Amino acid sequence: MNSLIQLVQFLYSALGLNLSVNEGDVYGLGSILALIAVSLLQLKASTDQKIVEDKTESVPVEVTAEVTIPFSERLKKGLSRSRSGVWTRIGSILSSQKLDENTLEELEELLYGADIGPATANQLILKVENEFKNKDIDEKEFKEFLYHFLNSKMAGIQSNVDTDLYQFDPAGKRKTKVIMVVGVNGAGKTTTIGKLATKLTQQGAKVVVGACDTFRAAAVDQLQVWCDRAGAKMVRAAEGSNPSGVGFESLQMAMNEKADYCILDTAGRLHTKGNLMDELKKSKNVLKKLDDTAPHQTLLVIDAITGQNAMRQAEEFHKTLSLNGLILTKCDGSSKAGSAVAIVQRLNIPIVYIGVGEDVEDLDVFHLDQYLNALLDSDISPLN
Repeated sequence: MNSLIQLVQFLYSALGLNLSVNEGDVYGLGSILALIAVSLLQLKASTDQKIVEDKTESVPVEVTAEVTIPFSERLKKGLSRSRSGVWTRIGSILSSQKLDENTLEELEELLYGADIGPATANQLILKVENEFKNKDIDEKEFKEFLYHFLNSKMAGIQSNVDTDLYQFDPAGKRKTKVIMVVGVNGAGKTTTIGKLATKLTQQGAKVVVGACDTFRAAAVDQLQVWCDRAGAKMVRAAEGSNPSGVGFESLQMAMNEKADYCILDTAGRLHTKGNLMDELKKSKNVLKKLDDTAPHQTLLVIDAITGQNAMRQAEEFHKTLSLNGLILTKCDGSSKAGSAVAIVQRLNIPIVYIGVGEDVEDLDVFHLDQYLNALLDSDISPLN
C-alpha cells in the first residue's frame, strides 16, 4: 500500500497538484485507472479495425461495366419461338427431303401456322416448287431464298416510313408533330407510348402526351409514371371525361408551348364495336380544328401473340382511321411474329417500331433486314 501511495503522490506532483495522498485516494484512483484501461483497449480495437478497413479500401476493385445488349441480339432472342416453331423447321424439311407433294403439304401447313397469310403462303409455295423442283436444297441456300422472298414483299412498303417518328432533328424544328396511337386493350399501347416519349425526349425533343384513355384510371396513372421519368408533360382529365376533348386540350398545350411532338394515347377500342371506332374517328377529326393536317401519324399497336386476329384488327382500324404505320409488340412471347409480313403486304402499311420486352431499350426502330435475319437465324445482306 505504501508503494501505491508513493506512486500516486509522484503522479500528483508530476501533474503540478499540491495534494496529499491517503488510502482512499488510492482505491478511488484504482477504479478510474481500470476504466481508463478498458477505454484504451476499446480505442485500440477500433483503431485496428479502421486500419483494416483503410487497407481494404486501398485495394483496387475491378469494376465491371454494365454491358448493353445490342437490339439485334434482343430481337433474335425474342423471335426464337417464331424461328424454331416455323422457319427453322421449314429449312430442315426441305434440306432433308425431296420436294414432292407430301413435302409441299407439310410446308403449306407450317406457313399457315406462321400466320403470314394465305396469299403470301401460296406465293411462297409456288416459288419454292418452281425454284427447287428436282433439286437438292441445303439449309443455307434455302435461308437466302426465304430472306429475299420475304424482303421483296416488304421492302418497298417499308421505305415509306416517316423518319421523324424516331429521329428528332432540332435543326429542322417546325410545327408540332401529332402522333395518334391506337390499339385494343392489352396490346401494349400505353407502355409503347411511354417508351416512345422517353426515346424522343432523350434526343432533346419537347414532348406533350395526352392521356385520352379516360375510361381506365390505371392506364392514365401508368402513363403519368412514364412521362415523369421521361420529362414529358402530360395532359389528363377526370375519369370518364370526353376523350376527344382531352386530345384537343393536349394539342392546344403542345402548340402553345411549341412542343416538338404531341403523342395521344387513346382508349383500347375493340375493333368489333362500331360505336367505339366512331369515337376514335371523332377524336381524330377534333384535332383538325387546331391543325387541319393533324394527326400527322396514326399508328396501330399490334400484339404479335394475336396472330391472324392482328390482321383483322389492322384492317378495321385502317378502314376507320387510315393508318400510317404499325408497332409490333410482344414478339418475345409469340410464335406468330410472321404475321407482320402478311399485314404489311396486305395493307401497304409499314412497321415503324418492334418491341421484345418491357424496358425502353426493348422497343426499337423496325429494320427489315434485321427482322428477317433474326427470324431466319441468318446473316444475309439485302445485296446478297
